[in-house]
Amino acid sequence: MQHVDYLPACVGGLELAIFGTNTNPGAPIVIFAHGRTGSMHSSFGYCRELAQAGLISIAFDQRNHGRRIVDPRCSQPWNIHRASDMYGLLLGGAMDVGLIIDMLPARLGIITDRVGMSGISMGGHATLLAMTMDSRIQVGAPMIASGDYRRLMELRAVENKLPPEEFTRYYPDALQPLVDKYDPITHPERFADRPLLLSNGEADTLVQIECNQRLEAAIRPYYTQAERLSLVPYPGVGHAVPTEMWQTAKTWLIRWLLHESL
Repeated sequence: MQHVDYLPACVGGLELAIFGTNTNPGAPIVIFAHGRTGSMHSSFGYCRELAQAGLISIAFDQRNHGRRIVDPRCSQPWNIHRASDMYGLLLGGAMDVGLIIDMLPARLGIITDRVGMSGISMGGHATLLAMTMDSRIQVGAPMIASGDYRRLMELRAVENKLPPEEFTRYYPDALQPLVDKYDPITHPERFADRPLLLSNGEADTLVQIECNQRLEAAIRPYYTQAERLSLVPYPGVGHAVPTEMWQTAKTWLIRWLLHESL
C-alpha cells in the first residue's frame, strides 16, 4: 500500500490534501494553488516542503481543473472566450480559498489565525485575487503571476497578434466592471503592510513582469514597512519557476508566518 503523508479531506464540498497536521499541530497554514492545466497533485512537492519547514499546507483542485474539469476548452491558453473564462476560474478559485479558511476550524479543528498563500501562474493570479478579497490571508508569495488582469490580456492579445480593433471581441466591455470590482490593481489599499513577495521572470512572454511592476507601484505607497513588499525579477527566466524562485518564496512564507509579527 502506498504511504500517504497527507490528510485527505472534504471541506465545504472541496477535496483537499492537507500536509503537516500531525507533525505541526496548531501551526500557521499555507494554501497552495496550482497552475493552469495542473491539479492539486501538482502542488504536493511544494506542500511537502512547507510541512517539513513547520507549516500546515493545503492543496486543492482549482475550478475546471483536476477532478473538477467541466469543459477543457475553458482552460485553453487563448481563444475568443479566454479573458472571460479565465477570470471566472480565477475569481472562483479565490472564493474557494475564502470558503476553505471559513470551514477549516469547524470541520477539522485547524486554526486559521495565521494564513499565507502561494501559487504558480494561474495559482499566483488566484493568490493575489484572494488576498484582495480576504484580509485573513496575511502573507502572499505568488510566482509568475499578474495582479493587473486587463493589462495581462492586452499583452496576451499582442503576443497572439490580435488586431487592436478586435480586442473588445476577446475582452468584452461587460467584463471590465467585474475586473474593476475584484482585481488587485484597482484595490491597492487592501494590501497595506501585508508581506507580499512578487516573483516574475524577466523573459516571460506569457505573464509579463510589467503587470506586477504596475501592481507593485500601485501598492507601494500603502506600505509603511518597505521590507514587507518585494518584487524579485529573474533575468533570462521565462514562464517557469526555477529552484531559486521557489526557495525564495518558501523562505518568505516561513519568515513571515513563523518568525515575524504580523
